[in-house]
Amino acid sequence: MSNKHLYESIIRSMLGRYSVYVANLLSLIILARIFTPDVFGTVAAVTVFFVFFQLMAEAGLGPAIINLKKLKEEDRDGLFGLTIAVGFLLAVLFASMAPVLVSFYQLPRIDEVVPYVAVSLFFFSGTIVPNALLQRDLAFFKIANGGLISELVSTTAAIVLLQIFDPLHALASKAAFSAGALFMSTWYFAGKTEFGRPFPGKKFSAIKQMLSFSGYQFGFNLVNYFSRNLDSILVGKYLGAVMLGNYDKAYQLMKYPLMLLTFAMTPAIQPVIRQHADDYRKVESIHRKLTFNLSLLGAAAGVSMYVLADWVVLMILGMQWLDVIPIIKVLSIAIPAQVVMSTSGSFFHAMNRADLLFSCGLLSAVTMVGAIVLGVIARDIGIICWGLVVAFHINFIYVYFIMHKRIFHTSCRKYFVRMIPAAIVVVGMVGHAIYF
Repeated sequence: MSNKHLYESIIRSMLGRYSVYVANLLSLIILARIFTPDVFGTVAAVTVFFVFFQLMAEAGLGPAIINLKKLKEEDRDGLFGLTIAVGFLLAVLFASMAPVLVSFYQLPRIDEVVPYVAVSLFFFSGTIVPNALLQRDLAFFKIANGGLISELVSTTAAIVLLQIFDPLHALASKAAFSAGALFMSTWYFAGKTEFGRPFPGKKFSAIKQMLSFSGYQFGFNLVNYFSRNLDSILVGKYLGAVMLGNYDKAYQLMKYPLMLLTFAMTPAIQPVIRQHADDYRKVESIHRKLTFNLSLLGAAAGVSMYVLADWVVLMILGMQWLDVIPIIKVLSIAIPAQVVMSTSGSFFHAMNRADLLFSCGLLSAVTMVGAIVLGVIARDIGIICWGLVVAFHINFIYVYFIMHKRIFHTSCRKYFVRMIPAAIVVVGMVGHAIYF
């Protein structure tokens, strides 16, 4: 394994993902101008619970499949059949929760969004196995093609349906069309993978060989869900659909640098690093160089988003979203730390230490939830955002302390010294935000 091999895989992953991100951005630009913040907020209020059910469906199975060296055909089909069965059951359960969501949020018409999200949950579950097979084979262009097809089909469907149906139904339908198109394309592309295209099988017991790894991964995903989504849940309940719509769009814009710099490359890290997981010194060297470069890119992205927040919001979202500007300015301060930390999970996975990832997730949950609760009690979106910025940096320090001590078996002091240039940029943004 060499740096060259990793970076070649990363480049292939990033080039493939960028076509999807361009489609995502164009979709956001179009839809933000034809749907209002309250419509987006109502859909987002349901979608945040959809993410939880996604975690229940996936249960850490994807990363576990990527780490497999061999997989029998009957086991492959058994796993696929299991995910479809689980997806159907979870979709039915989610659909039955409509009265609970109405009672919790007290938002009008929220129950009308639930059926569309339930359908998308079923298709998402069916995508888990074929998508993992493609990731394992480093088939990033095929994964990207599936994402591109999904975005184009779902956005077109939402625009067309807006001419026929109510705006809320048109926007809510996007999730169902997206998941359905992604499932069909991913399943088709999986035919060329090493393990082949899966078909529904009855051997559900095939999951047993992956329970140890996937159990910790599921635990991390579950904890991570609450730390990353409790803000949207509580903002929607206590501050209303319009504020949730603004907050959701600010968070979405803040994630674009992460998508461009790290989300596009992380699928490539685990399949490459896992091949030599026993050589922790080599992995540490690759990690050190990669994250240093990412810290500089993240610092540049954070400053750019902070300085250009007004322009970004006006160009991408339009005049009706001006309330997003102060939110995105604060959240952009956390971009450098998040850009680097977004790759950490792939290294934990590749080194077969999902247990450590789970322990890091527990601390993350404590800090994130604490920040969110303080802001909600104060009924101040600004306090929520500042609390999240502090929480992200606390989590950053802890994650890399644990990674160096328990995986790389070395001191983290030199690593944090290399992060000083990015830290200076963050301090500068904090100072400007406070005093100006």
